[in-house]
Amino acid sequence: MKALFLIFITISFSAFAQDPLAYFNNFDARVYSLKNKGVKDFVVDIESSKLTDQLNDQMIFGKVEEVIFRTYWTANPERIAIEVIGLPDGFKEIKEELKMSIFSVLDSLLPPSTIQRFAGYKFQASKIPKEFTAQDGTGVANVQSYLLRFDSQDKLIEIIGNKPIGTLTTTPVYEKESFSDGKWVLKSMATVSSENGQSYSMKKELSYGSSQGMGVLSKLKITSEQKAAAAGAKSLKLDEVVEFKNYKINSGIALKYFLGETEKITP
Repeated sequence: MKALFLIFITISFSAFAQDPLAYFNNFDARVYSLKNKGVKDFVVDIESSKLTDQLNDQMIFGKVEEVIFRTYWTANPERIAIEVIGLPDGFKEIKEELKMSIFSVLDSLLPPSTIQRFAGYKFQASKIPKEFTAQDGTGVANVQSYLLRFDSQDKLIEIIGNKPIGTLTTTPVYEKESFSDGKWVLKSMATVSSENGQSYSMKKELSYGSSQGMGVLSKLKITSEQKAAAAGAKSLKLDEVVEFKNYKINSGIALKYFLGETEKITP
């Protein structure tokens, strides 16, 4: 009977290891996030001093003291909205463009699951243990397929994109923190790509703080570099620091916002 039990365990584990969806869901459940922490709603102010400086250089709004992207999120149903604070009334189109620019950092604040990140791709286990492929099911994606590699702890360590021309590699780094209840915390993510004689690299470094006794993203440092392959070509380097402040977690404020019952929050 014991031998049969061990055989059953071995078969079950083997089936799990070969099932990409089950494997990815297990990985995501072991990654720290406000969603996994049971947060139902929150409000946070997102600020970029570089963006404020750029707006002042352009003088579209005159002198701007500080631009705040107040972000509202609820879990059920999942909704997200951004208000631009610190700019004069009007200028709706420009404000919408500014909102779109800040959406690029929301993946660090609210990371999508692995399955969500590769929506539209078909998953398959590789012949090599702990490697999976995500194949474009539409035939029109710029990246035809991805190879996802995990380490011996079932932690994602590398994503390699297969493009018609060029290369694409993303390397996430996860560590455990005192606030993460044994879960992995994303500390950095580096992406390197090349195409048509151009190389591009970007690194995101994440720092965490505490709000209401909970670990929260407090700072995101983004460093990018673009360079042509031609000899002597100069590279274009950009640095930006985005801060996440004034969290209001499970306060119901985000829900009231979506119900049209907004209340003023003092920055």
